[in-house]
Amino acid sequence: MTTTYHSSLSTLAESPAASGVWWSSVARALDDLAARLEAEAAVDAGPDGALKRAVDDEPTLAARANSVNAERMALQVRVHELRGIVSAHAGDPEHVDMVAKELALLSEGEINYQRKVRAVVWDSLTRDIGGE
Repeated sequence: MTTTYHSSLSTLAESPAASGVWWSSVARALDDLAARLEAEAAVDAGPDGALKRAVDDEPTLAARANSVNAERMALQVRVHELRGIVSAHAGDPEHVDMVAKELALLSEGEINYQRKVRAVVWDSLTRDIGGE
């Protein structure tokens, strides 16, 4: 679970430009997000991951943990789809606004996902402590 990363997606969404630098930065930011989500899938959702341990400690959190995993997978799909659009239309000024809007939505989705993962893990810890 990433807790200190501040996504550059929102910065890119706030300052769209039809420049090669902007398009390259967008592609790099999407690739970075895809790599982070893949790593978090292994770390958080894996057999020894934080979400698995949270559910083991507090089984009533299983539905929320499954929901968080589904949200991460949906984010991964959206990142992949937007990355394809960026690859196909990089440099095209007609696609800048659409890509910027999608970046803003992805940034918001990533922040919400991370908040929900932390909430599930925190709830498992506080419920476990309260039960001892």
